[in-house]
Amino acid sequence: MASPKFGGTAERMPAAEPILTRLFVAPILFVSFLLSLFLIDRHTYGRIFSSADTKPDYYHSHQRKLAKAEVNEAFLLRRKVITGLCIIGAVSLALLAWAVESIWRIWRV
Repeated sequence: MASPKFGGTAERMPAAEPILTRLFVAPILFVSFLLSLFLIDRHTYGRIFSSADTKPDYYHSHQRKLAKAEVNEAFLLRRKVITGLCIIGAVSLALLAWAVESIWRIWRV
């Protein structure tokens, strides 16, 4: 009988991520998730602690449900945050190019 071969598909190492993903995409996704979580947390915090008709222990008794809801909302909001970050980045890059060009023209004269 043939012995089982080692190094089958179960033992293969996962493919390494491309350098582009590690340098650009992963940090953008991470920052966008943190920003969207910050925005959701501010909204949830204001909604919980601003109303006077709820019990004071509401937040602590439902913390797990609130955390799951916040993370879910943050993932839903992440696409809008990425779009906003791209727009801000493009405008910043255009302003930087304009400033460098203006300084270069003044310096050349």
